[in-house]
Amino acid sequence: MARSISTIIALMDAEQANQTALSGLNSVSNSAIYTLWKYIIATQMYLQETLWDIFKKDLETIISKAAVGTKQWLQDRVFKFQYDATTPQIVAVDSNYAINYTTIDETKRIITRCAINQTLQRVVLIKVAKSEPPQPLTLTELSSLNGYLDDICFAGVNYITSSLDSDKLYLKANIYYDGQYSATISDSVIAAINAYLAALPFDGSIKLMSLIDAIQSVQGVNDIVLEDVAVRADLTAFASKTYLVQNKTTFIPLYQLYAGYIVEETTNSNTFTDTLTFTPQ
Repeated sequence: MARSISTIIALMDAEQANQTALSGLNSVSNSAIYTLWKYIIATQMYLQETLWDIFKKDLETIISKAAVGTKQWLQDRVFKFQYDATTPQIVAVDSNYAINYTTIDETKRIITRCAINQTLQRVVLIKVAKSEPPQPLTLTELSSLNGYLDDICFAGVNYITSSLDSDKLYLKANIYYDGQYSATISDSVIAAINAYLAALPFDGSIKLMSLIDAIQSVQGVNDIVLEDVAVRADLTAFASKTYLVQNKTTFIPLYQLYAGYIVEETTNSNTFTDTLTFTPQ
């Protein structure tokens, strides 16, 4: 890290004090010629060290994204995937053996979420989503992504991609609140729950304590009792959902998301509006 100009000057002053032959250089004037020279040299040293820091950072960035097969490198390349419904996006090998699109167009980058997980026997799982809020890729888009990965990735490794509809959260709870907030409490709590779900890291986990904290942070909420909390993958039947809490008993405090992202339950009569009970105190 570059030293400051004042630090460099202080080192020069200390060295000057050790040189008896320079004892006569004791002017208090900031315009003394030797003081000016020390400032000029210190400034040049500071600029040179700053340039070294910038160069080092650039090198580290290049290295971190180099084609070394790391999760970080692969995730970066997935985010740079380009798709056009009418114009094929083609990658090619350049003179330095780097593989890039013949025409780089950032407006055609559709991937907004990506998680990389490595398993045994050279299998890499790639989970992706597009848009904001996230949505699954179409079959055509996913096929194009697979073709892109075949071209840029390493031989001998099995890359398996997935892009799924969101997981669903079923939440039945009793929420006790200050009666002064009767007009807004339901909308505010549901908005807070949805905000918590939307802020979860892609391919992360839902945590009961964090969910409770999100609800209790709503102005007017005094207490909350979770009766039932369950999660299901989109293709899993509602009746087969996995309970985190059932009949007020906690079974699973932390649940890894299947699709990578989650929204409120969409089954009729089981949305948050249907299953949350609000009681004034």
